[in-house]
Amino acid sequence: MKAATAKTRTHLVSTEALNDLRGPAFAPIPVVCIGLSSGGLEPLKLIFRKLSRKTGMAFVVIHHIHNVPTMLPEILSTCTSMPVALAVGGQLARPNHVYVLPSGKEITLADGFFALRPRAKRIGFSNVLTLFLESLAISRHPGVAVILSGVDADGAAALKTFRQHGGITIAQEPGTSEVSAMPVAAILTGAVDQVLTPEAIAPELQRTAEQFRRSTD
Repeated sequence: MKAATAKTRTHLVSTEALNDLRGPAFAPIPVVCIGLSSGGLEPLKLIFRKLSRKTGMAFVVIHHIHNVPTMLPEILSTCTSMPVALAVGGQLARPNHVYVLPSGKEITLADGFFALRPRAKRIGFSNVLTLFLESLAISRHPGVAVILSGVDADGAAALKTFRQHGGITIAQEPGTSEVSAMPVAAILTGAVDQVLTPEAIAPELQRTAEQFRRSTD
């Protein structure tokens, strides 16, 4: 990342983090994007209850709430000992942290930093998951996409490109989904690596984290 870019963001980044970015050994951390809509809360809680707090990955939770403030940071804080907070524009993604999309916003990732803006698509079903996955696909970060229960097909349009760029894709088993439209749409793209029950997703993420660690040793 260019030094000038880093300097413009120092108000949200520690000196230690900036030194890590400038250093020759800096390697982008893996980012796990978990997308959900209707019926996705219980699977989401189950995943975080089963996850280690030290996977070395950053987690970004993308939801479709737009007209009221989301309570997901408070809810997920009861399910994991990892720090959980709303994502902030200009914020550096850190390992073993959980970032939640603020309601009514869309989010992207570039050079390790989040960018947020008001939702551009105000009519019809949301595309916030698709937009984030598109940005993660072309970032330097190893990426994992997890598609949980939800309406419509958010995320599906980005999966082929995401996978072509080395991303790993997981969909919730439709039979376990309260609303199966999102995972079914993902599966129908032919770009889903694994279809798993909610109980099986966290162990798979743990295995993926270990693979990422071995690849950087």
